[in-house]
Amino acid sequence: MKKYYILSIVSFALFLLILGSCKNSKPVVYNVPDTKSITDLALIYHTNVNRPRWTPDEMKYYLYRDNDGRAEWLFDGFLFLEIYAEKNGIKYDYGIANNDRIAPDKQIWEYLLSETFDVQRGPNALEILLDSLANKGQIPPYKRQVMFSIPNPQYGQTNWGEIGGKKLDFNKPEDRFEAACWYVDRILEEWEKQNYNYLGFGGFYWLHETIDGEPNNDGDLIKKVSDYLKTKNMDLCWIPYNWAEGVESWKDFGFTVTYQQPNYFFDKKSELWILERAINFAKEQDLGLEIEFDGRVLEDSDYMKRYYTYIEEFEKGGIWDNKPVAYYEGGDGWLKMGRSKDPEVQKAYNVLADIIIKRQGKFSKIIEK
Repeated sequence: MKKYYILSIVSFALFLLILGSCKNSKPVVYNVPDTKSITDLALIYHTNVNRPRWTPDEMKYYLYRDNDGRAEWLFDGFLFLEIYAEKNGIKYDYGIANNDRIAPDKQIWEYLLSETFDVQRGPNALEILLDSLANKGQIPPYKRQVMFSIPNPQYGQTNWGEIGGKKLDFNKPEDRFEAACWYVDRILEEWEKQNYNYLGFGGFYWLHETIDGEPNNDGDLIKKVSDYLKTKNMDLCWIPYNWAEGVESWKDFGFTVTYQQPNYFFDKKSELWILERAINFAKEQDLGLEIEFDGRVLEDSDYMKRYYTYIEEFEKGGIWDNKPVAYYEGGDGWLKMGRSKDPEVQKAYNVLADIIIKRQGKFSKIIEK
């Protein structure tokens, strides 16, 4: 009887020890180094009603490729941006109002912000995925960098709203600047709340794809915004269209990195020299390049051919070896390719994935602490 009594005491003590250990245990936090600069930047159009929700199940096709249980890392940068919004039956354009879309006010800017950081979507989905992989022993070599677009404070808008009780008038350059800085600060506030372990802050993106001159004087505005970001040690990125105004002066405006859009993919009548021009211009002006495709590669062999043409011309031009690259994929093209069971589509997905995996960290500099 005494023997069983002693065993009971020992068992109960062990139970208390295990219980206490469970109560005091904390989630494992892996030490992932941060990095400066991005090698492969995925453009993630996020928040409008017709976009993917960007849940972990959707984001995984951009984050890694599964190779028999081993994660092969894909994009190391993610630009969360949006051009359009639709709320209460009204359509908005964050870049430039046109046709049936109007310039968004402060409330719609706030809507973009809240949707961007929605639970288990977008950046939060990336963090969930990375944490899940880390707990399985698949720890990324460095943090995935996240960037956010700044809505264009559109010249001439007078109904944007107030800051600190002051009604802003976007005919005034100082008010446009104040709105842009307000949004930067709001993004940084939300970012700090998230306390990410696997994501680094890659900076901001200027949404408007050209530099408008008089009366807008966008160049002066961008320079001031860039100077403001420098006080916070933040980068400013830009992706202008082919032949956009002001590209030759991108460094003078304060952009940290600029990617050239070729604009070759979208029109079947576009000739190869347009793509070649963009590649040569990018090399002359010290620009990165943007590769462009969308979901039409799954449906139309002509567009699939153009997809491969970008890959081949980037190879010929030395882009894969020497330049950071941004990836425009139409809002969900890469997702559709990753999910496709079509052997030809899967082949196309893997051809580009192989390149991205091989380039992992090529232009990313680890920040030593």
